[in-house]
Amino acid sequence: MQNQEAENTVSQVVEQPTLAAFGLRITETMTTPSRPGKKPRPMWVVSGNIFGFEAFFRDIKGRKFRGAWSFFEDPSADILDHLKDHGRQSYAEQVESELERKLEKAERYQIYAANAEARAESSYDAASRISSAIPLGQSILTGHHSERRHRRDIERIDRNVRKSVEESDKARYFKGRAFDLSHAQDRLENREFVGNRISDAKKEIAQLSKWAEATNPRLVKAQEKLEYWQGRLADIEAKRKEEGHAVASPETIKVGDLVYYVGSWLPVVRVNKKTVTVSHWLGVPTFNYKIEYTRIEKFQSKPSA
Repeated sequence: MQNQEAENTVSQVVEQPTLAAFGLRITETMTTPSRPGKKPRPMWVVSGNIFGFEAFFRDIKGRKFRGAWSFFEDPSADILDHLKDHGRQSYAEQVESELERKLEKAERYQIYAANAEARAESSYDAASRISSAIPLGQSILTGHHSERRHRRDIERIDRNVRKSVEESDKARYFKGRAFDLSHAQDRLENREFVGNRISDAKKEIAQLSKWAEATNPRLVKAQEKLEYWQGRLADIEAKRKEEGHAVASPETIKVGDLVYYVGSWLPVVRVNKKTVTVSHWLGVPTFNYKIEYTRIEKFQSKPSA
């Protein structure tokens, strides 16, 4: 009886999943302090097939560096539990997680910008308040009892003005970052943006296919990317058609039609499978240029003679 229980226990231990079975490697190492006197800390580096773990790794305080993730505590048990309960994220789920992260970050940057503006205004008001007590054009009276206070006030004005300019620059930076991040959702609805992602995925697949087997995790990931963005493009175009808008394609554009690109209407001289060739590029009638369909938002039929 005891022998049978022992065999069952051994069988259960053997059947436990390992990180290596999922293509993950964890290496224990030490940090290399950049400051003298700072002690090295133990660190665990996760590498290998990390596709679908990015959001989870961020949640457990991981930091990404050169394609690997580092942790100050051993994440092995957390990763195995996550694999058991949730598995890997699909590429679509990763895009959704990344979108949520960007929108949350945009909100934080908006708060940072408002705080920086408040500090800039406070410093400017302080400088104005001090300068208002000094008569316009009043020079420093050397040897006078007011000399020390006058010099001190000038230093305080200079310090506050510099602080105001510095905080204004911070506010401008955070506003720009918040604006860019808050438009992440809009980019997912943009045909040109999605078309560029499709081109990137196709290039990645072409490069990997030269040496990688079909089961290679990087190739599988690239193919999933391509399928996602192609589906995204199909959804965008279907929605536009439902709304009554024409979508640029080999079926809707003919030779002689005009397409609007980079601020100009250009005549189509050739219709290709993936692009259209236009003339009058850069204003020169003999210059031709190829434009991908996803980059064309407006076009019209050939003008009547």
